[in-house]
This record gives sequence, C-alpha cells and structure tokens, in this order.
Amino acid sequence: MQKTGFLPRIAMALAMTALVGACSSGATTAPSAAAPSAAAPSAAAPSAAAAAKTFADMTVGFIQTGSESGWRAANTASFKETATQKGITLKFYDAQNKLENQVSAFHQFNQDPSVNVIILAALDVTGYDDVLKEAKAAGKVVVLEDRRIDADPSMYYTYIGSDFINEGHEGAAAMCDLLKAFPADKHNVAEISGAVGASAAIDRAKGFREKMGDCGIPDPTSLGLSQTGNWGVPESKAVMEAFLKKTKNIQGVFAHNDEEAIGAIQAIKEAGLVPGKDIMVVGFDATADGFKSLISGEMGADIECNPLLAPQVYDAALKALNGDTSLPKWVPSQEGAFFAAQGKDALQAILATRKY
Repeated sequence: MQKTGFLPRIAMALAMTALVGACSSGATTAPSAAAPSAAAPSAAAPSAAAAAKTFADMTVGFIQTGSESGWRAANTASFKETATQKGITLKFYDAQNKLENQVSAFHQFNQDPSVNVIILAALDVTGYDDVLKEAKAAGKVVVLEDRRIDADPSMYYTYIGSDFINEGHEGAAAMCDLLKAFPADKHNVAEISGAVGASAAIDRAKGFREKMGDCGIPDPTSLGLSQTGNWGVPESKAVMEAFLKKTKNIQGVFAHNDEEAIGAIQAIKEAGLVPGKDIMVVGFDATADGFKSLISGEMGADIECNPLLAPQVYDAALKALNGDTSLPKWVPSQEGAFFAAQGKDALQAILATRKY
C-alpha cells in the first residue's frame, strides 16, 4: 500500500464508514466451554431429493475463540442474532481461548449428524489438520471467519475476514503521519502485540514492519520494545509500564487492538506523560471504546477491523451447501480507518451510526 497524505486518509475514512456491514450490536456473554450448546431447536434434515437448500436447512457449529474483547463480543452477537433472523440452527461453542478446546469442539461437531456447517474463528494458525480431514470425510462444510490458518485450502470452503497485513500497512502510515510532530531522529515506537500465534497479530506486525521504514521507525524488537499484551487492558498496561521504566525515549505505541492501546494510554498517563502529545498511540478494531480514546485525543488513529461478519459467512456457507464453487478462498471484509484529527464532532457522529 502506498503511503498517502493525512487529510486524504481522513476523507477516505469517512467514505469507508458507509461501507461497513451492519448486523447487530451489544456484548453477548458466551456460555462456558463445557460442551457445544444449541441456540435454537435442531431443524429437520433436508430430503436428499430436495431442491436448493435454504438457511432453514442449515445447522451450524460455530467455534469461537472466547470473549476476550469488545470486538469479540460484537462478533459473537453478530453470529447469534443473524442466525435468529435467518432461521439458522446455531450450536455455539466458546473455547475460552484454548486451542485444545477448539479442537475438541471441532471433533464433536464432526460427529454430530445434525451439523452440516462448521464455522471456525481460529485461535492459532496451526493445529487443525486432523479435524479438518475428519470434517471433509464427514461431508461437513467448513468456513473460516476472522482469522486464517495454515492448512491445505482444499480442507475448507473459504475464509472471510480482514487483510491483516494491509491493516499493518495502514497502522504504519498513520503512525508516520503522527510522528511528524517529532524530529526525524525521535521516531521510536513500542509495540504491544496480540496473542502469540494469532494470525491477526502475526500479519499486523508483518504489515507494520513492511512500511515503518517510510518514516524511519526502527524495529521495536531491536529496541527491546515489543511484547504481547494478549489483547487485554491490564496486561498491556503492565507491558507499557515496563517499557517506560526501561526508557522514556518512546514517541509512539503500535498496539494490536483497542484494549491494548487503552492499557498503554493508562500507563502513559500514570507515568506523567500525555498520550496524543508526548507519545502517539495507534490501535486496531475501532470499537466504541477505541472511538472514545480518539475523541479524547489520547489515541491518534484507529484502524478498523469489522467484527460483523455473520451475514457474509452464512451466505458463503449456504452457497457451499448448494454446491456453488464460485467463491475465492479468501473474501476480504470492507473496513476503514479513523483519526483523532477528524475532530470530536465528526467522530461522535460516526460513532452514533456504528454497531460496536
């Protein structure tokens, strides 16, 4: 992605807002990981001689990562509420951020004769080969959402989610814009990365590093300023506190999600510094809490990652059930970017229209 000017990027952000898909809002408390649970009664199995299948013929086993953030809550709500709207039978499983729970749930759904679609929000990029082979042998449709995996593409129908590398590019461009307030030799950026092994964390870091040289940002790892915050506020606050004890020569924070950015902001303030002035902060997801930090000026930029993927995912699954092979192996979601420089009034107006 080519670096663009700051004002044109703000204008594009406003235009992109209108493209974001909408489905549902509000945090949903996911059930425990004891066993997959049905959100609706099982639908009768369709006749082999039936015509094209409809959503009413679909029984979905959805394997969620957990409930680690506001983004994830909105993602879960999207799938639950859209299933109700479309008459889909949904069996939802909260893996509580444990890969072994996801694999176990995947196996259970493979063995469940009522389930004809399995949707996976993967915790890691590896570890699913055996259950994917099992699903293919059982004739299940598998759709990946939100996060990609390293697996034979023939083992799943499609992946629907963000271009995380491009998000990293966007984050680097935004940080370069923000660092114009500092001398060229003062572009040190701390990185608070997502969970180790998550594709979002891997690719956002890759994309950022591909473009950070455009304005002379040194690799955070070489500075000893890169550590996971595991997507959470408290852990990310502790990480940033440790960074600031190590050195005050930090001009930016590249946080892999809004919660990590907010944790960093809290640590910066407690250290007697001003986020958005002394240290620039870039986050990802563009949740309601992220917008609040943009509106206050404490976060300089927030790169959107759309959680409302259920309509796209369910539509893709229905195509698969009907033998449609037209979809590519990756269908990117549409997203934008938002900036504190857009101003409080403009950001408040955008926030009022959003679903998460």
